[in-house]
Amino acid sequence: MTQKLVNQDHVSMKIACIGVGNLGRAWAAIFARAGHEVALYDSAAVAVAAALPAIESTLAAMAKADLVADTKAVMARIRPCETLAEALVEVDYIQESVIEDVEVKRSVFRTLDDQAPPDAVIASSVSSIPPSEFMANLKGGARCIVAHPVNPPHLIPVVEVMLGPATSEETYEACCALLSGVGQVPVRLNKEIFGYVLNRLQFALINEALHLVDGGYVSAEDVDKIVKYGLGRRWAFMGPFETNHLNASGGIEEYYSKFQGAIGGIMKELFLEPHSLSPELISRLAKEMERTTPVADVPARQEWRDRQLMALTGHFGDMRPAQE
Repeated sequence: MTQKLVNQDHVSMKIACIGVGNLGRAWAAIFARAGHEVALYDSAAVAVAAALPAIESTLAAMAKADLVADTKAVMARIRPCETLAEALVEVDYIQESVIEDVEVKRSVFRTLDDQAPPDAVIASSVSSIPPSEFMANLKGGARCIVAHPVNPPHLIPVVEVMLGPATSEETYEACCALLSGVGQVPVRLNKEIFGYVLNRLQFALINEALHLVDGGYVSAEDVDKIVKYGLGRRWAFMGPFETNHLNASGGIEEYYSKFQGAIGGIMKELFLEPHSLSPELISRLAKEMERTTPVADVPARQEWRDRQLMALTGHFGDMRPAQE
């Protein structure tokens, strides 16, 4: 089966999405949009019932942005299941997206490893727990792997792929082939680290932002402006190292050499200890953020966010990397 994933060539495969909250629903849309058959299962039957209209709504919005050709055709490939056994019948690939709890993950992976077809790849959407904490001592550990998406995964394509304690290279290659084939961008994490790479990068920035706001240097609103209209404009299409590389005509070596003193001075000034996140600061941040987006308006603002990401995705679809 893993060879089937590697050599898919538009072959329709059977995929099971286990756990159908926001991530599970998005994965279902991703796989079905790419032409695969998708089975949905959740231990809470009400979650499966709620997932179908939510997925259809997401696909309809994507269709308006020209990111989905035929919503009905995609929905026809998604099948709700009443039992886990039904969802796992002849499945080629499983994407687990249950609650972020190590004991729950262990239990689910033991069950999946025991009940899934022996050649099926079992991938977890886990976002911070090292795979060795819930994938260890499984008889089918070679086919278990982490595939951590970014929310919302149907609009932000990068996926952190991390091998578990017994994951085979064949499983890694098969998982990445499938992800690439459905339009995602797999990135290999070479070894375990709590929180993974994307979360550690974003919380390093957030930690400093908390200190700057708490110290009265800038408002939360203006921090968001700096990222949205400054850092984010560049980071939408290139990473921090490429940004540095292009900041000097001689490339990154010249940049770091030329500004080493300033860079080093700033780094020494940075607060390197985790911020305490006091109740007072949390309350202050909430008041600031709710001035522009009250809690009641968050769902509408989320829809706005997704429309912007859809437009950006459509824009990037018309762009090709310079090396191509």
